[in-house]
Amino acid sequence: MSLLIDMTNLTKTYTLGGETFKALDNVTLAVEKGEFLAIVGPSGSGKSTLMNMIGCLDVPDSGQYYLDGVDIATLNDNQLSAIRNKKIGFIFQQFNLLTKLSALENVELPLIYGDMNINKRQEIALDCLNKVGLTDKKQNLPTQLSGGQQQRVAIARAFVANPQILLADEPTGALDSKTGKEVMAILQELNRVGNTIIMITHDLDIANYGTRTIRIQDGQLFNEGVTQ
Repeated sequence: MSLLIDMTNLTKTYTLGGETFKALDNVTLAVEKGEFLAIVGPSGSGKSTLMNMIGCLDVPDSGQYYLDGVDIATLNDNQLSAIRNKKIGFIFQQFNLLTKLSALENVELPLIYGDMNINKRQEIALDCLNKVGLTDKKQNLPTQLSGGQQQRVAIARAFVANPQILLADEPTGALDSKTGKEVMAILQELNRVGNTIIMITHDLDIANYGTRTIRIQDGQLFNEGVTQ
């Protein structure tokens, strides 16, 4: 495997109510291609800030972040936007589907920003829906889908553009335990066929689906080791 994410001494400080605190405190993290990394921590531990850094949604106050060999600090807003669209697929706790679009149209969205014609876009999106078992729901609106089905659509949307990283933020947080296990099985299969997955969670049972777990607390990382 080769190094995909290389973070060194990242620090991020916020000021709230006149008080200053370090959301990230000299964080160093390396992620190899093909890993399924689970980052575990309670609310306020810094895990969402770290997720935003990994996803190029925020920048650190100090430290270095290389994504696939590229120094993120050297990129402008348009270049960061291109990175987010092409290299990173986002999976959110609340699904973030567009309510007026069908399942197929939601999955298509990341492909619209390229030059791909509509027939090719739909072919790829339909294949992704098939991989998450929702071909028969392609014309359904999000309101016509269960929570688990909506999350599967969100997962299909996340990997439709074949990104280098799938970034999952509490992917089972809005689901019951049975549906959560089904969603995690899909993520495990995506990892098995080569996708790099980084997942934020507060749930140790969910973290065990990954191949490596690290813990974040008070903005610092602690290595928990290989889980399987």
